[in-house]
Order: sequence, then C-alpha cells, then structure tokens
Amino acid sequence: MSAPPHFCRAWPVVLRGWIFALLLLLSPPRERTAAAETEKSKADHWAFKPTVRPSIPAIKNQSWGRNPIDNFVLSKLEALKLAPSREAGRVALIRRLSFDLTGLPPGPEEVRQFASDTRPDAYEKLVDRLLGSPRYGERWARHWLDVVHYGESHGYDKDKPRPNAWPYRDYIIRSFNSDTPYSRFAQEQIAGDVLFPGTADGVVALGFIAAGPWDYVGHVELPETKPTVSLPVTTTVTTWS
Repeated sequence: MSAPPHFCRAWPVVLRGWIFALLLLLSPPRERTAAAETEKSKADHWAFKPTVRPSIPAIKNQSWGRNPIDNFVLSKLEALKLAPSREAGRVALIRRLSFDLTGLPPGPEEVRQFASDTRPDAYEKLVDRLLGSPRYGERWARHWLDVVHYGESHGYDKDKPRPNAWPYRDYIIRSFNSDTPYSRFAQEQIAGDVLFPGTADGVVALGFIAAGPWDYVGHVELPETKPTVSLPVTTTVTTWS
C-alpha cells in the first residue's frame, strides 16, 4: 500500500526530527543544549521563513534602473558611494550569456546577428533561445551530478566501468531541459518506482541511489575484511539536507 501524499511530502522533515531527537538523547546534557541552540539558529535561516514583499528602496539616480530589482542594487551602491559599471556591449553580453547558460562560446554568426539586432527585446529573446538549447541542460546537469557523486566507473582501486550509468545522466539533463519541478525531481530519485509506477523516469531516476563510488574489493572480493559503509545513505543525506 502506498503512503498518502501528505506523508510523502513531510517524511524528510519527520525523519530529520527523529534523528535529531535520538542524538539529543544519546548526548551529554551540555552537548544537548549546544545542539538545540544550533538547530534553533538553523531554523531561523531566511530560507525557512515565509516570503514577504519588501518595500522598494528609494534611489538618487532615477534614470539607471530598468526594474524594481535594480533599485535594490543601486541603493546599496549609493550607500557605499559607488557608481554602477558602464553597460556592457552586445558582443560582451552574448559571450557572457552563452558561457553562463550553455558553457560554450557563441559562434561568429550568432555574435553578428545579436550585435545587429535592434529590437528592444533582443536580449530577452537571446536568453530564451539559450535556455531552450539542449546545451543548457548539459551544462547545468553537471552541477547536480557532482552533488550526487555520479561516475561512470566505481572508483576506488579497481575502478571498474559502469556501462549502464548513462541513463541516469541523461535523465538529469532531460529534467533540466524540460524544467521539471524540484518536488517531482526529488521524488523521482528517492522513490520513483513507488510514487510514479509505470513511468520510465520513475525507474531511471533511481540511478541516484547507485550514482556514487562503490568499493568493489570491500563488497565483493573481500567483504569480511572491511566494515560496510552505506554510501547511498550518506549521499542521500548530504544531497537532500
């Protein structure tokens, strides 16, 4: 029987609370107090607070900003008695965007087209085009693959190849390119076979569990000589905490 949806959403928080409570019970009283204070300070982090709409700060140079976000930037610069840098040219803009969003330089023809594009929304159209490029997912997926310790070989001394690791890599790229919601992205990798049965991504995403290094010697050849360390569990905790 599958767990109710509200439990699936809340279980990471519940599990973390259980672990923290157990650690408090096993630790000396002084350490309990210190741990409680640390946990309290973490809970006070801005990321765990409700979002609020701040008031737009007043600025002296009314002609510089193009949207309300610029007011926040300029107000800080003015408070420090600094002036904004001059606006970048078209060639610099397309190079910055291309490297940032795709990790690749723009082609000469792309540079010429953007430099000669006089439309007021030329920059926005360039951003949309680069975000729609398959190269976008390839560039930004690598950051997630680093987090989960993805490798196409086991690592350690034998470092045996993993010929079937690539479907998980392609799943991550595809998720970035299709703008998969983060909640779905997380659920597919942790329990996709249960939460999304019958879907290809619900199975392929579980490659997350085996993405990290694996000690072939310690688990296959000489399992009795080394303590078993659950790397998938460690990866799961460090990734989602």
